[in-house]
Amino acid sequence: MLKLKGVHSYYGSSHVLHGINLEVQKGNVVTLLGRNGMGKTTTIHSIIGFIKKKQGEILFEGENIIQLESHQIARKGIGIVPQGRRIFGNLTVKENLTVFANHKNGEWNLERIFELFPRLKERERSYAGNLSGGEQSMLSIGRALMRNPKILLFDEPTEGLSPLMVGEVMEILLKLKASGMSMLLVEQNISTALSIADDVYILSKGKVVYHNRPDELKKNMDIAYHHLALSS
Repeated sequence: MLKLKGVHSYYGSSHVLHGINLEVQKGNVVTLLGRNGMGKTTTIHSIIGFIKKKQGEILFEGENIIQLESHQIARKGIGIVPQGRRIFGNLTVKENLTVFANHKNGEWNLERIFELFPRLKERERSYAGNLSGGEQSMLSIGRALMRNPKILLFDEPTEGLSPLMVGEVMEILLKLKASGMSMLLVEQNISTALSIADDVYILSKGKVVYHNRPDELKKNMDIAYHHLALSS
């Protein structure tokens, strides 16, 4: 469904991604791990079109989208839940969900979002800036789903959340996986990442240094210790 082939990305003259190869098959969840500054967010931004200076191929359903603008890529069916949530604090929950909604190509509508997130239904008239961090994460996911994407890119969806809220967000991701949603997930918490992934990639200094199934990584945690600087 989504395939990166030899992708190089740059911030100005800074060469950040060095020939990334990565694939997300339809209906699968792929987790991208790595320490801070290793290129995970740059990978997400390269796919969605936020970074202009790049080389290689980014294939979505067989089409090379590497030179398309971000709004064109979104219309192809790629959604993003960005790092930091990026909700509109001066709009209500309902307004955040409906302002960029796409009802033409799928089954996600306001009613279904509220079924998935009952808490958002309770707060639909509240300003998004008054929500808790966990509620804002739910809103960010709901807003992306309202675009009815074919694949979702998640950039640190549990960042800054309490353990309780991390668990709630992961339950939501598992429900999306069960529904057949394809996902690329950037996550710092390795146990969280491995609990949902079909495939795992580890980035280091802008390169893929490991790719395997999550059960294989669990058998070789020394690899994770080395590349992710985990404590034993």
